[in-house]
Amino acid sequence: MSQFPCSATASTTPPTPAVRPSKVLVVESNPAMAEIEVLVLANAGHEVISVPNAQCALALARRWNPDLVLLELDLPDLPGANLCRQLRKRSPIPIIAASLDGNPDAIDDAYAAGACDYLPKPLRNGELLDHIRVHLTAPQEA
Repeated sequence: MSQFPCSATASTTPPTPAVRPSKVLVVESNPAMAEIEVLVLANAGHEVISVPNAQCALALARRWNPDLVLLELDLPDLPGANLCRQLRKRSPIPIIAASLDGNPDAIDDAYAAGACDYLPKPLRNGELLDHIRVHLTAPQEA
């Protein structure tokens, strides 16, 4: 893994010759959970960068143009729904919200802000990969 500004970490597996790996931005404030999510996604063939907060996510999303965002709703600097709304303004990419507490109001806010899916934590690897695969293959609305 290499280091990026804002304490971002990245991981990628070598791409197959004809297919570009999907770029997944993981926004996760818990370093241990972020590391697991990055490893799971990288092992599945995705190019992954993880950042710990909303400000880093916004800066990186502008430069890196991810294909999908996995977004923790409980961020230290901004509510996840607010970040989702800001990301949605610039791109129709899939945003999958995730949280440990399962607060129905926070989940509703995330959907209203443009999240296309929600996963409860702790994330199950197979379920996470299935949801990501579905959203990366679905046509995106502009």
